[in-house]
Amino acid sequence: MKKVYSHLSAEERVRIDELRNRDGLGVNEIARRIGRDKSTISRELRRGLWFASNENDSYRPYRPKR
Repeated sequence: MKKVYSHLSAEERVRIDELRNRDGLGVNEIARRIGRDKSTISRELRRGLWFASNENDSYRPYRPKR
């Protein structure tokens, strides 16, 4: 059977941000709570880091333009 892949929604990205920065949860727990693989979460966190001044090393969720 073929695996079905889907992009993270804006809501999922915001939820990852909340769970990581507000609640201080790790990748495994975030993945469990939103129902995604831990590799998806770790990739999203790695891609979404804010490097301008690395303010608190916090994750900034990407919000697509509509």
